[in-house]
Amino acid sequence: MEKQDAFTQALLRAMDAAEQEAGVRQPRLRRAVEQYGGISAVQELCRRGQVSDGFDRLAELGRLALSAEALAVSAKFNACFTDDEVNHCFAQLCAANYFGKARF
Repeated sequence: MEKQDAFTQALLRAMDAAEQEAGVRQPRLRRAVEQYGGISAVQELCRRGQVSDGFDRLAELGRLALSAEALAVSAKFNACFTDDEVNHCFAQLCAANYFGKARF
């Protein structure tokens, strides 16, 4: 399976889990993913400087691992995106304290 298809399938699975496990529905993101594919949908969010549908609620619930942003920065898929796109997602995750507090 090529990376684009793999990312789209992984993102759809994450959205299904977000809905089933955390009650977070992401209808706009799902429509964009189904229409344009996962990579294009996330690229458009980055281009607009936005976070994915449901991001804030997933953050509140401590479930950001199910977000499109977490998937985009993952080692498995970050090569599918430009540095700017990965940095945008990373910055959003950092702002939501996804990676926890740094310990020095």
